[in-house]
Amino acid sequence: MSACYTSLMLKFAPNLFFMYREHHPIDRFAAARADGFGYVELCYLEDFDIDELKRALADAGQTLLSFNFPPGDVQPGKTRGLAAIPGREAEFRGLIRQGLEWADALGVTQALCPLYGLRPEGVSQEDCETTLIANLKSVRGDLEAAGLTLLIEPHCSKDFPGYVIDRMDQARRVVEAVDSPNLRILLDTYHTQRMEGDITGQIARHLDLIAHIQVGSSPDRHEPDTGEVNHRYVFEKLDAAGYAGWIAGEYFPSGATSDGLGWINDWGLKTEP
Repeated sequence: MSACYTSLMLKFAPNLFFMYREHHPIDRFAAARADGFGYVELCYLEDFDIDELKRALADAGQTLLSFNFPPGDVQPGKTRGLAAIPGREAEFRGLIRQGLEWADALGVTQALCPLYGLRPEGVSQEDCETTLIANLKSVRGDLEAAGLTLLIEPHCSKDFPGYVIDRMDQARRVVEAVDSPNLRILLDTYHTQRMEGDITGQIARHLDLIAHIQVGSSPDRHEPDTGEVNHRYVFEKLDAAGYAGWIAGEYFPSGATSDGLGWINDWGLKTEP
């Protein structure tokens, strides 16, 4: 017997890097629209022609919620960005300039910060956080002028050993130190569960600074109605707390994307504002 749930006043959008991977990247917009999604998000834009991307969004009648700023140097197991790495400040500002150009072209008002990096040997965590804070302070005016909110996301350092920001309290420390309304936290349930657990506790402690949420089951990063986290309970807590932002699906579907979307209707999530 299937459970009967009360609808939630929460909004869900697919991330088209993770979901609809059975389609060519530019065809994922139409596929998501066919499933009723009026809003989508992306990860990195380097492989897209921006004009073609704008046409795909317009043809599908969709709005782009967010995307990832260029990440910086990424070599699996060796490097994962540079935003918190001393000596890479000029490169960081270049990544911000590129991301702001994309945001302006696409009319996007929030995006993910360039990746922070793997802590180099001989460099302290404190030095990395100090570098990140200084970098973000240096672009506060640019973010404000653009009307763009930059999102700070902790990543699971079990997947990426040495990653500089891997816990929610670190993200909060950075956001509070920069002290800008254009800098907020992204909570990803996959990363948070893998690193810390206590997802509803994290929400309670940090909801005042959380502007966006991404979801994926742990440990396999599939649909949120699978795995070890009771996402329905998490969503109920978010709903009760009055969370007004979006929830995005940053998970790898266990089969065809459309076949795994039943939980959205079952739980009464919205796909439009």
